[in-house]
Amino acid sequence: MVTNIDGIRIKSMACAVPKQKLSLVEYAPDLFNEKSAKRMAKGTGFSYLRIADENTTTADLCVAAAEKLFLDIDRTSIGALVFVTQTPDYILPATSHVLQARLRLRNDVFCLDINEGCSGYVTGLYVSAILAKQLNTRVCLLGGDTVSKLTLPVDRATRCIFGDAGTATIIEAGEQNVPFSFVSYGDRANAIIMENSRHRIKANPVNEGRLYLDGVEIMNFTLNEVLELVFELLKSSAIDISRISLFACHQANEMILRALAEKLKVSSDKIPFTAGKIGNESSASIPMVLNASQGADLSKVLCCGFGVGLSAGAFIYDFSETKFYEVSEL
Repeated sequence: MVTNIDGIRIKSMACAVPKQKLSLVEYAPDLFNEKSAKRMAKGTGFSYLRIADENTTTADLCVAAAEKLFLDIDRTSIGALVFVTQTPDYILPATSHVLQARLRLRNDVFCLDINEGCSGYVTGLYVSAILAKQLNTRVCLLGGDTVSKLTLPVDRATRCIFGDAGTATIIEAGEQNVPFSFVSYGDRANAIIMENSRHRIKANPVNEGRLYLDGVEIMNFTLNEVLELVFELLKSSAIDISRISLFACHQANEMILRALAEKLKVSSDKIPFTAGKIGNESSASIPMVLNASQGADLSKVLCCGFGVGLSAGAFIYDFSETKFYEVSEL
């Protein structure tokens, strides 16, 4: 699906990560020694991971990011709060309701949780843009994950790639026309999955009930369906790929991004890998890339999230007037 939202502005953006930064050997001693850790990091690009402690949740990281934004924005101007994550504080209530109170927002704020991962920032931005226009208000979009809490300590496929982060974005009415594109392949959902023991689980739980990831399937998905999504968005928007100043892509791993750059026939500098000392940040990836790319040309950025679902989403936006804040540590 390709669609457009006319008349929005991404005013400001902030990110937060845990203070704890661990090497692969420190974080997964049962899987790696110094030699094998270097070999793994050479393939994935991840040499260190930002890991939330047991008392720090995704909501905590998002609150730290949001408070940066409220240094310059009156929090009473927020009319809607959207929280995108697959690691909420609670099964119920929706964490967005709890965040409304923690952020001291008005009681008449519209609150919404969205259960999405790697493509979640694009989904959240699309919904937030609709709310900003429909309700004629500012929207606070919070997005992030603490996927490290879902991984099995002895699972090489997940333990060595996921880091934790939270982000906050303010969306309001503006002048930009923003094209979006989305796809979903639910028949391949088993490629990244964590079963819910309360409702649906196999007789033999996948990965002992923790997060499971099929890296080969994700690579194939990225280099085929995600690639098609990007080309479709460019074609429908009548934008030549040479005009894209930066591709802010989900930080699945460095190998996938380099392969994507090769398929798109663009310089790897245009698809930066910024998560080498953080880890795969799931729904926080795109804001983290943008934050790390300050100083680069952000006049026509194609943002693309892809993965769990299997799903993907992309949009094109001029971030040259968006305000970015220094990353907070929690």
